Amino acid sequence: MKWFAVNCIYQVICGEGKHTPQFNEQTRLIQAKGIRQALSKANLNAVHFNPSLNNCQGDKIVWKFLGVGGISEVVELTDGAEVSSKMVEPQSVSLYLEKLAHRNKSLTNQKRFDN
Repeated sequence: MKWFAVNCIYQVICGEGKHTPQFNEQTRLIQAKGIRQALSKANLNAVHFNPSLNNCQGDKIVWKFLGVGGISEVVELTDGAEVSSKMVEPQSVSLYLEKLAHRNKSLTNQKRFDN
């Protein structure tokens, strides 16, 4: 069996969908004999990865599976192995770096659950 990183793409719909369109790209690890089986497993199981839920206003949030956006074999599961990569060309570099710094600060300020 081999491991594959599969990019599953969803449209996120809140309530009646009268909001700014949102799409969620998730990279999932799928174990399969080959690329065709990995694609098949991703397509069959993708609807179960994100069950619907209600937000705090009571609106139903649905992740509608649109398809697989990419797949690559993960040759070796090792510490630091690249699973996903995305190139970004921001309109504002300073805003991008500001948001990145905020995300990093948020992550490092979380209580640790290391046991």
